[in-house]
Amino acid sequence: MMSLASLRRGVLCLGLTVLVGTVLTSCRTTPEEIPGREGVPLPEGVEMATLDFSSEVIAEGFSIPWSIAVLAGDEYLVTERMGELVYIKDGHAIELDGLPETRTIKSDRHYGGVMGVSLHPLFRDNRLVYLAYVDHDLHMVVARFTFIDQSIREFEVIFESNAFSLGSRIEWEDDSHFFVSQGAAGFPLPDPGPQDVMSDAGKVHRLMEDGSIPTDNPVFEGQSEPSSIWSYGHRDVQGLFLDRDNDVLYATEHGPLGGDELNVIKKSGNYGWPRFSHGLNYDGSIVGDLSEAEADSLSILPLKSWGTTFNIAPSSLERVSIPSIGTRFVWGSLVQQRLIAYELETGMTTIILDDVGRVRDTKQLPDGDLLILVDARESDGPNSGRLVKLTLVESQ
Repeated sequence: MMSLASLRRGVLCLGLTVLVGTVLTSCRTTPEEIPGREGVPLPEGVEMATLDFSSEVIAEGFSIPWSIAVLAGDEYLVTERMGELVYIKDGHAIELDGLPETRTIKSDRHYGGVMGVSLHPLFRDNRLVYLAYVDHDLHMVVARFTFIDQSIREFEVIFESNAFSLGSRIEWEDDSHFFVSQGAAGFPLPDPGPQDVMSDAGKVHRLMEDGSIPTDNPVFEGQSEPSSIWSYGHRDVQGLFLDRDNDVLYATEHGPLGGDELNVIKKSGNYGWPRFSHGLNYDGSIVGDLSEAEADSLSILPLKSWGTTFNIAPSSLERVSIPSIGTRFVWGSLVQQRLIAYELETGMTTIILDDVGRVRDTKQLPDGDLLILVDARESDGPNSGRLVKLTLVESQ
């Protein structure tokens, strides 16, 4: 395993108030307030059942690593929010040349920059890699390039949105179509925003592999042709997973102060933000102008919401199979610094790994091992982020 040298190339960071006219405030949950620690009880429907994993650090030296693409069992691409794409093979990490200038904004943390990375489903044949990031104009864009001989070639922007993004994941529908999320977050924003279909913020987009708009995408009121928008009224979707067996797209979404969600994403669906949330504004006030009953009639309520008693801040979404617990959704909890599992059939939320750090992404390898991508910890230094392989230790 080799440490990643930190270059931090030319990434611009500006104050959030200047850029979007509102202050983004993260929910600062102190350690003693986290359920399941320091005598704080877990809410109903949440259990602590940590699994025994052995861990191997594959690469380290990251700041805010955001997304993993698995090229092979020991070969990966990892995005760094601060502007890099890192190639890892056999524990050796190389920052790749060829990315354009990206931008982040900063309040208490950095947002924007380089986020989702995904391989085209036919990557072995066409070598195409897709990236979602915030460009020099502070708009979320999607680009693709050919990855050959450990180098970026034929880099091209294929989709340009009209708004910033706090969280962007890419998930493929098939060989020709993909979804990409675009987070809005903060206090409920004035229009244009997630409820405005003329704005790209707070949306899940559906695109063709070349970035064009599919002809069967929704046509919204006031429009005469399909747009890139597949669903709207989102706050900050940071996890997408397509169940290909049943053709169901799932998403994890950040609430404000609580109110994190697991959603089933449907064509033309309105998911309510900022008119309704099971969470609260950071000042403790109620979000929006709708009751839950009104929201249920006008929008799609979450498949699962954790309210204000279990603030997760979910990042990523993967469905994994672990012999001891079966098949479940798994994602990282940023604020709790845990790995969380959720079982659809029972509705049970399980903490399967505790106090591991701010898990940004998760992937299960063909042999069953899990990869987790973890932010740097303040206590461990600014470049202590790491890519870790977890192997379940079976009880004797």
